[in-house]
Amino acid sequence: MGNNKLDNQNWEEWLHSTGYLYPTNELELARFNKLYAEYNFKLENKSINIDAIIQGRSCSCLKIIESININPDLQELRMVARKGEEIPKHILDKMKNKHHRGKDEQPE
Repeated sequence: MGNNKLDNQNWEEWLHSTGYLYPTNELELARFNKLYAEYNFKLENKSINIDAIIQGRSCSCLKIIESININPDLQELRMVARKGEEIPKHILDKMKNKHHRGKDEQPE
């Protein structure tokens, strides 16, 4: 039987035994099974498509859909941020002008 204490000569063996690397022999597998005997893997009766992971098909991409309509609840929150008042026209104009100017220009 192998050395049960961790030292410079057997650290790789223990990496295999503790699951950081795959077990490569019966001793490492026995240690792994003993260490994780009570662990609930939560993957029983599940399958993992390794080819999909390797080919990059494992995750689904999110699509962002722009919505023109603003949720009424959000509209109320926007009003709260301005203490229930509309933004005055001169401030809106100033914001639009600042937006249209380049970032490298200094504000007035």
